[in-house]
Amino acid sequence: MAKRNYVVDIENALMEKKRPVALLNFILGFLNFKKTEIEIYNLLLKSSLTIKEIEKQLNLSERTIRKYIKRLYQEGFIVRKVEQGKRLRYIYMAIPIQKAWNKVKGNIQQIIDEITKVIETRAMFF
Repeated sequence: MAKRNYVVDIENALMEKKRPVALLNFILGFLNFKKTEIEIYNLLLKSSLTIKEIEKQLNLSERTIRKYIKRLYQEGFIVRKVEQGKRLRYIYMAIPIQKAWNKVKGNIQQIIDEITKVIETRAMFF
């Protein structure tokens, strides 16, 4: 299977003046987020949901959803709150697109800084 060229996708989205969420989706893909992680983020942008509700809407197993939710949560793209009912449960929400974009910019800047450090270190040997 060929690797998707996210740089071309990003360039096309910019030229076509796509909505910010579409552009963010391409950039998340470029940053190695899985397609399903991006789908979950987009779903949570529309409404706050539990794992069971996500499971019904995306037709995925609970285990799969928990795996992807974990990464999105650890990376700070979603937040959760505890809701009291018959039992406690988490309700997941995506952070707003502007905040997500700021996180993405930070990730990209970190990658650039790491590359710059390697280039500068290796340049001394040439």
